[in-house]
Amino acid sequence: LDSLVLITFVFINLSMILFSGCSMTWGDELENRIEDRFSTKFYKQHVNIAECGLSNDMIVMKTIEYIEKYPDVDYVITQFTVPRRIMYYKNGWKNITPWTKTTEARVFYKYLDSQESRMINLWKNVYILDQYLSDIPHYFFRASEASEKTVSDDCIFKKLVPWSDMVTLRDLIGTPETHPKHYVTGHPSKEGHNLIAQHLQGVVPNSLYH
Repeated sequence: LDSLVLITFVFINLSMILFSGCSMTWGDELENRIEDRFSTKFYKQHVNIAECGLSNDMIVMKTIEYIEKYPDVDYVITQFTVPRRIMYYKNGWKNITPWTKTTEARVFYKYLDSQESRMINLWKNVYILDQYLSDIPHYFFRASEASEKTVSDDCIFKKLVPWSDMVTLRDLIGTPETHPKHYVTGHPSKEGHNLIAQHLQGVVPNSLYH
């Protein structure tokens, strides 16, 4: 009976962490993807819903959809992706980048794309998810791109969230040029994922990963 009570107590007190993001959080290019990615360093119950190639629009949409379906989430860690990716609808939601070889991508990036629109879309998504998670503790970090430095004005959404100085991947593990051991090719190596995990364990409550 004592063993049954202990097992029940441990089960009830498991904290569920939700990880969302793009290929970086998914663990792309890792030799042992699930074992070596940073989310696995959180030994308590967690779910990693990251997928390769997601835009910030879709990262936010999938995070909210998951919580609406499975509301027993105690903490959310979301990795936002590079601002150049966007989402559009054609027989389902799709993501595109400047290198996507479709008519929609060629037209959008030739005539409609700008660094200003990329950044306002990023911060709009940060604002939406931050508001949605108002009752769930959460932490955000992001991938960045060099071209965003050309934007001089902060958009209104950036001013409305407490994440205006959001930590970037470059802050955590450098770049492939400056710290090649932290990367495989374009994604974090096992060493890079360990550094990301160390950072997250410094900001996430201890009870969630010990």
